[in-house]
Amino acid sequence: SQDQQQEPYDPLFLPLTKLGAKTRDQQFLCIVGQVLSLGWLKYKTFEVSLQDVNAIVALLLPSLACRCIDNNDLLSLQEILMDINAGDYDGNTVMHRACEKGRTDMVKYLLSIGAACQLINRFGCTPLHLAIRNKHFDVIKILIVEGATVSLNPVRVGMELIKAVLTKDCQLLQAWYLAGANMNQGDYNGQTALHAAVEKREKNMVSKLLEYGATPENRNMWGRTAEDEARQKNLHDIVVLFNQLYFL
Repeated sequence: SQDQQQEPYDPLFLPLTKLGAKTRDQQFLCIVGQVLSLGWLKYKTFEVSLQDVNAIVALLLPSLACRCIDNNDLLSLQEILMDINAGDYDGNTVMHRACEKGRTDMVKYLLSIGAACQLINRFGCTPLHLAIRNKHFDVIKILIVEGATVSLNPVRVGMELIKAVLTKDCQLLQAWYLAGANMNQGDYNGQTALHAAVEKREKNMVSKLLEYGATPENRNMWGRTAEDEARQKNLHDIVVLFNQLYFL
């Protein structure tokens, strides 16, 4: 009833998107300042404008939306009204976070409402790169269908492939393959993942690379191919794998 005293206003229990521009928004900003330990915001005493409120809320919403992804909370994500392609302080969008976490259903939902899959965060990563790094095969396949491509510097791709070989990470190698990476890409010395696999005498990795389309004819900056290295090291089993390519 009207005679009942209204409960004290506590902005922590109201959705950010429903706060609006009201005098009490200054109290909300002070609480945000306390939570974030921002002295300049906590002790702000002058009147806060609608523009200030909207700007601060806009900066907070991407982080809150990413938190919904972390919690696999699609319902809360749908309630946050924001630019779906807005990034947090690191430039990560909700699509970045969904791909990083492997949230297949959320990735599909975000794509259905216009989320971009080629945006780059401040570390130079796209959502596809994060899906590759975390070996989320289903997410990678969805992004490829939507037109996502490996947009990293080619030399960096070569280095990532070599890293997968050196760590004997077959799943990571498969993730790069599913994403359409050039499996013959070399590093700054022209060394390919196949060169690295031969150097480490990793027959299994050599077999996987050949299965994914790598070829032993690529030369490094010293003019040597992976096959040259295998023959020099008398790696008969690996040479046999290379020879089989010519009889397919």
